[in-house]
Amino acid sequence: MKIISQIKLRYLLNLSALICMTAVIILLESFSTLAATDKTQSDILNNAADLSTKLDQYWQNAKNEVYKSVLELIAQDQSELEKNLKFSKLMHGDTTKKQIAITFDDGPHPEFTPKLLDLLDKYNIKATFFLVGEMAEKNPELVRAEVAAGHSIGNHTFHHVNLKKIPESDVATEIKACGEVLENITGKPPHLFRPPGGDYDKSVALVSEALGYKMILWTDDPGDYLNPGDKVIERKILSRIDNGGIILVHDGIQQTLDVLPRIIEHLKNEGYEFVTIDQMLINK
Repeated sequence: MKIISQIKLRYLLNLSALICMTAVIILLESFSTLAATDKTQSDILNNAADLSTKLDQYWQNAKNEVYKSVLELIAQDQSELEKNLKFSKLMHGDTTKKQIAITFDDGPHPEFTPKLLDLLDKYNIKATFFLVGEMAEKNPELVRAEVAAGHSIGNHTFHHVNLKKIPESDVATEIKACGEVLENITGKPPHLFRPPGGDYDKSVALVSEALGYKMILWTDDPGDYLNPGDKVIERKILSRIDNGGIILVHDGIQQTLDVLPRIIEHLKNEGYEFVTIDQMLINK
């Protein structure tokens, strides 16, 4: 009986030891998993920080350059501009010519821009894209595709901000940073500029002109960014069409993509010629 008791005791001790060892192993594996998770999370945060730094590179470079020269250029140009208070901007093309310019703001968008390019190619017409710098930096191949297809591109600031609500030096930075991104992608500096929302004042006009831009506005804005419905977009655009008109619509809006074929076909049947803003400037 004593021997049996000793065997049972030895078995229980061995079992306890086994349970303890198993618990230790599980605990160590848990620590290892947590450490790996922490490392993964750390890597993700570091990669995100690196990406953010890279995407803001042009903005930061431009900000540094602005303090060196842009404000001086503004002072030099201001006296000349104020002689007749006429800013360098285009509201419409030649009203004696049956020409229309379609312009797309806020791209490029990976989902929508290729579809827009295919649509424009199908109808053999050229358009003008006003691009946001941070979007262009993320999608440089789309910018190159727009240029390769014969379309014009323009500057729509780096972060798409209301330029009337930020300091003058930051206005210059926003425009200059976007311009540097587009020049880096295409090899050519852009010369067309559209302020987000059409919001500009004397300061914005002076800054954009000092940086060598022609400000481009519009005659026809259907408010497609509000997604009012394709029939509303179509009605508003066609009701305002006239010679030299500049249509403002947006890259990234499905309703605009859906209604464009009907608008293009209608205007072609009416005898309108589709031109880029660059062509409109030459012809005016």
